[in-house]
Amino acid sequence: MTRPWVVAGRRATEGMVSTTPLPDPDEQAMIMSTMRTVSRVMGVLTRANIGPPPEIGPGPAIYAANHRSLADLLLASVTFHSWERPIRPLVAAAYFQMPVIGPLLHRLGCIPVDGVEALDLATVELEAGWPVAIMPEGRVVPVEEWREDGVGRTHQGVGWLAVSTGLPLIANGASGTEAFWPRSSKTPRIRPWNRYPLALRSEVLGVIHAAEPREATELVRAALVRCVERADSVVEEMRSG
Repeated sequence: MTRPWVVAGRRATEGMVSTTPLPDPDEQAMIMSTMRTVSRVMGVLTRANIGPPPEIGPGPAIYAANHRSLADLLLASVTFHSWERPIRPLVAAAYFQMPVIGPLLHRLGCIPVDGVEALDLATVELEAGWPVAIMPEGRVVPVEEWREDGVGRTHQGVGWLAVSTGLPLIANGASGTEAFWPRSSKTPRIRPWNRYPLALRSEVLGVIHAAEPREATELVRAALVRCVERADSVVEEMRSG
């Protein structure tokens, strides 16, 4: 039986032979297995409301997301396992040195990045057929910096990546992770008797046709704001319900 995620890295148009390499199926399987384990643990500690998979064909794509907490990566595991889409997230290299979380990042296929090399590494993975996840804010953003519209200042790297590769981009807004694992805490809050509500909502921007990275970045940020607003509303409903 063909594993459903094996085709996730193939970019093809009907009647056209794809020239994009297919990611290693064994690596895809390892990532899916690890995401499944993370999802099970997260199911004990949180209640996650994940939107439906983005309506986008198979192949490499750019998934951009806001970044309120280290738990965003855990929510990403729940999300992409639910969507049956193994992915390569870009994560700050410093996190790979942390106990527990560091080995987990390796098992999840995360890519350690440091500074401007992030865009080059993302391009390499996309050319290899992998979808990649990138957080345009570049760090876990303090509440005071995203309080106004839900998203902090975004860097133009995501716009450059979208314009230079010509690949489709999907915006993702996460909410609730900042309560489950606050920015000031070294570990998540454990409260299985009253699990933390989490939500994620997405919007397919597709191929972004922009004259320059700045314009593309503004489009991505606007989509992130819309997604976060929807996710915040879902979390509020879950809390009140």
